[in-house]
Amino acid sequence: MKYSNPSFPRSWALIAVSEPGLDVQEVTRTLGIRPDLSVNKGVPAISGKSVASSLWQIHSKKDASSPLEDHIQELLEKIAPRRKEFQSFCEKHNVILYCSVEFNNGNLEETALSARTLLLLGNLGLKLSFHAWNVPERRRRSEDQN
Repeated sequence: MKYSNPSFPRSWALIAVSEPGLDVQEVTRTLGIRPDLSVNKGVPAISGKSVASSLWQIHSKKDASSPLEDHIQELLEKIAPRRKEFQSFCEKHNVILYCSVEFNNGNLEETALSARTLLLLGNLGLKLSFHAWNVPERRRRSEDQN
């Protein structure tokens, strides 16, 4: 859903598991969920160095102007058909919901999660990680005018 009034901080969310001995194909088979990104340990990264730990991720596809809760709900809907398998997997592995939110200078709506969403996340055994970021204001200062 696109919001015509971009009053929410831009945001995105993804669920990831990364461990040295992780077999990403086994994660996909166990969970029955197709990843948006999976990389095995030792594969060359963009930097040219080998990836140190295998990585398995699913991403929200919502527009960045959507509230964070919408991104998380999309991920929960993706997990829902396999929630028991996912919950069991979370008990054995360090699975993290990464939430990235634009810094709010007070001109935007607050980023909040409902009790229902928090309950669902907790029931699954997901850990939450938040990252707030600030978009640089170009040409705001006189030094930036050149």
